Amino acid sequence: MDTKHYGAGYLMDTGDFLKQLKIHSYTPFSNIKEGVLIELGCGTGMDAINIADMLGDQVRVVGIDHDPLMIEQAKAVVGVRTNVSFMTGEVYKLDFEESVISGIRMERVIQHLSQPDTMFQEVYRVLRVGHPLVIVETIWNSLNLYTGYVEIEQKMRDYLTGQKVNNGWAGNKLTADLASNGFREIQLETHCMVVRSKEEANRYLFLNQILLEMVDKTVLTDQEAADFSSSLELADERGYFTCSMNLVLAKAIK
Repeated sequence: MDTKHYGAGYLMDTGDFLKQLKIHSYTPFSNIKEGVLIELGCGTGMDAINIADMLGDQVRVVGIDHDPLMIEQAKAVVGVRTNVSFMTGEVYKLDFEESVISGIRMERVIQHLSQPDTMFQEVYRVLRVGHPLVIVETIWNSLNLYTGYVEIEQKMRDYLTGQKVNNGWAGNKLTADLASNGFREIQLETHCMVVRSKEEANRYLFLNQILLEMVDKTVLTDQEAADFSSSLELADERGYFTCSMNLVLAKAIK
């Protein structure tokens, strides 16, 4: 899997932020009674563990991530559970036979991939016919901060989709990618995430870091970044700070 731009602490924070969407994304697997389910790009393992708890001992959940440190943390919180395990691996080559996996879930994984079609083909290969694939992805060009600096906000969206994120349009192309790789019964839901403080926006979206990078890469001038930051600080101080961004939930079967 290609390099992510966040660590384990970020995943733990966003676990709470996206709690309801996460729970909703587990429901397509509720009818699975046996076999193996994969959490692809499992990070610190909380989703794999939640799904394992939901499905019980007849289903084995395997969390896969390319980062050994993430896998180490995931293994540390398994406890006495025997129906969930974690392993390092790459999304481009899954260590399973054809048509043996009962379900696959991934969250904010495709945006990090330079070869998403290779991943879709591999997921299709191992998934059983008629069984579900669930994907949660970010719509980076939906980010809004409601500052009035519309040109700077557009530059930020362009930077995120075109430079910062490996595959910044992944969520926008999700249904087309699923269809072109043979998946059926494709459904897409949109979910708007809203934060009401600059501190939250920094915690979830690394706003300050993004602005610094944009200046460093001459996408913004120092003055533009300063003016924009001041507008965010003022909105925060006066209680009307708002930041919103859409995520999509895609469901399909092989």
